[in-house]
Amino acid sequence: MSLWVEVAMIALSQFESYLSSESNNVREIIVALSGGIDSVVLLDLIVKYINNRIDNQHLELLAIHVNHGLSDRADEWADFCVTRCKEYGVECVVECVDVDAKGLGIEAAARQARYQAIAKHVTSQSVVLTAQHEDDQAETLMLALKRGSGVLGLGAMPPVLNFAGGKLIRPLLTISRQQIEAYATSEQLPWVEDSSNQQNCFDRNFLRNEVLPQLNQRWPSFNYNLARSSEMCRDSQELLDEIAAADLNDAKITEDCLAINELVELSQVRRNNLIRFWLRQHDLELPSQAVLHQITTQILEAKADSDPVIELGEWQVRRYRQRMFLIKPQVVSEGQSQILEWDCQSELTLPRKLGSLKAGQGLSQIKSVDEENQVIKLKQPHADVQVTIRFNISGSTKAWPQQRQKRRTIKKLLQEYGVPTWQRQHIPYLFYGEQLVAALGLWVERDFSVNLSGDSEAEFIVNWKKSA
Repeated sequence: MSLWVEVAMIALSQFESYLSSESNNVREIIVALSGGIDSVVLLDLIVKYINNRIDNQHLELLAIHVNHGLSDRADEWADFCVTRCKEYGVECVVECVDVDAKGLGIEAAARQARYQAIAKHVTSQSVVLTAQHEDDQAETLMLALKRGSGVLGLGAMPPVLNFAGGKLIRPLLTISRQQIEAYATSEQLPWVEDSSNQQNCFDRNFLRNEVLPQLNQRWPSFNYNLARSSEMCRDSQELLDEIAAADLNDAKITEDCLAINELVELSQVRRNNLIRFWLRQHDLELPSQAVLHQITTQILEAKADSDPVIELGEWQVRRYRQRMFLIKPQVVSEGQSQILEWDCQSELTLPRKLGSLKAGQGLSQIKSVDEENQVIKLKQPHADVQVTIRFNISGSTKAWPQQRQKRRTIKKLLQEYGVPTWQRQHIPYLFYGEQLVAALGLWVERDFSVNLSGDSEAEFIVNWKKSA
């Protein structure tokens, strides 16, 4: 058996299995090509695999090289990748990126920029292939141990994951660096060397150059066993996610709101598992143990009338009554108009990503009403009355919702309706002249309610289509 066949059988078995199961959907294979030995071997394997396919399925092959601009040789590496792809008859796109290491570190920032650049080319019919191998997996697990990661982190790099609407597959994860080097030598493949890989100031390089070689010399199967441990951790995480999904179904009020009474019924470890899972559903980085402790003490154990806030980057975890919210606060500019005039003929776009309003008799045919599409029925405004939408009206303003028996202040009503304090500045209030007509999404004023007057000819239909 030739070395190409041996390596290809190991490396491409999972990829081919996925390709067969998704044969009607996959139209493009994208190879992330750095120019280093790993990605050069991956590209060679894929080109030969496609050329040796006997079915009639047409697969486009695209290579993407990301130029980080971090080395004096960066342009040289880009030229190498383009030239190499021309020899194969493969299109190569070079993406130049700016790496902002602030807050992330140079390695993480470069990785983030690289994946963002590749994501621009991905569709639902794309499969992205990257060249991480067994030794990379061992390094990733060791770095996770250094950080004190849990089961999710110790799972290291999954072989297949969703990415930018398509899939990302790592075919070489069960291939060692030694096998890759042997393959490249056997096939006489050229590649570029990045001298920064020898700089042990980077944690991954230190592990690769100093630590792991000694461990593998003492225990020759060390990297392989680490890869097995990572796989078992991924299995454990999958089970934890299944439990968390069931718990989330019981506790979820909306996508960004959980019922505290359901959370406190869970054991501490199960509650922590649910909170981590919930944050991951919103693509947030997992909180540290200290931050998780803050959430469980300051949010869950706080008094019902308190308003604690836990910062998670651009997001906040907050409490209002017996609910825990995950929100991304909107900053309201001082110069942003608080009064919007509306001619009721054209669609009105609301500020603060609140959606838009339409008015007209034809809207009365809308029957499906949900959180994103609300239909409000009102009395018609007089022809000479100016209709406006206002925000942040005084809490002492008196209102009389159609369901209530007496007037109350806006402040009291918002409390009764259970509107969290941070949402109140974003409530659109509809006015005819200086008369409050409705708090959109909450109530219609008694004097302007069609339901109470029974005058269907005077109906004024407003459709509020909220932003997704």
